[in-house]
Amino acid sequence: MNIAFLTLTPVIGVVGTALYSWQHGFHLWMPLLTLGMYLLVGISICAGYHRFFSHKSYEASRPVQLFFAFFGAMAAQNSILWWSAGHRVHHKYVDRDWDPYNIKRGFWWAHILWIFYKNPDVEFSNAKDLVANPVVMWQHRWHKAILILGGFGIPTLIGAAFGDPIAGLLWGGFLRLTIIHHTTFFVNSLAHTWGKPVFNAEVSARDNWGVALLTLGEGYHSFHHRFPADFRNGLLWYQWDPAKWFIRGLKATGLAKDLVATPPPQIEQARLTAALLLMEKQIASAPHHIADDVRRRFNEAAAHLEQAFALWRQHIDERAGELKQWRATRRQARSYVRQSRREWKLALRMLARVPAAA
Repeated sequence: MNIAFLTLTPVIGVVGTALYSWQHGFHLWMPLLTLGMYLLVGISICAGYHRFFSHKSYEASRPVQLFFAFFGAMAAQNSILWWSAGHRVHHKYVDRDWDPYNIKRGFWWAHILWIFYKNPDVEFSNAKDLVANPVVMWQHRWHKAILILGGFGIPTLIGAAFGDPIAGLLWGGFLRLTIIHHTTFFVNSLAHTWGKPVFNAEVSARDNWGVALLTLGEGYHSFHHRFPADFRNGLLWYQWDPAKWFIRGLKATGLAKDLVATPPPQIEQARLTAALLLMEKQIASAPHHIADDVRRRFNEAAAHLEQAFALWRQHIDERAGELKQWRATRRQARSYVRQSRREWKLALRMLARVPAAA
């Protein structure tokens, strides 16, 4: 069933939509329908299935959970319970045998082939919190009906309102589903193959801005695998992460709370550790005086981070105690983080000049 479904939907979605539009005409409402359905379903997977249900990176109100459950089912990626339980296994065993979409088994295995194999019945022992959630269990029972009636029925009805129900089904149903599938699959394949392991050099996850553009922000995968409980994937304000902005919008309207954000000193420590691990061989082969200077700068960067951690804990205590100076303490902590970054980036630049010096 999986092989047939995932083989036929791209054929119908791409070839069928192109041929039908060529024969019956193209109108602006058609791609707009695809885009609108893509955004509703995509945000339900990224901000819902992934960041809320799988990782509990924030708390969402019941109406928001129902929104995620309804539109997320239209992605044809199984139920919240099944998706989240499998994803938690991926994080626990990433790059190892029990990882369901282990990139070590090949690009195409991680992208789609793993779905073609019939696995034993999934146990939900790692998702007891979701089993206790009535919205999750309701969707688990009805996700196939929602997919058929909502994922294909809604675009057909919208198409009928424009006088062409078949075009609505093709553009908003099959083409949109094909795009959702393969952009989501890119996170398992491309984001574990190409990019930079900025925050964790010990696993295959990579930060890939191209995948982020296609997946509403899920491409900053090195950060996510290092800090899976963070509600952000794109850390910097300019990094493309609509799911992060959507979650912040939910908080601003009172529909979400308790957003988990990793403290800056901890993030910088992960960056420093990853950079040092990647440069170990180059440091070992560098001339002694350069290697010693590089190690000294990395040690100074680590010392600055220790001070940043202490100040960050202090600012949390001050804020809890409603002391006015907590903002100044936080600024000082961030200043030490910036000093740490300057030190280890200077060390990297020194290493980059080693071949020419030798």
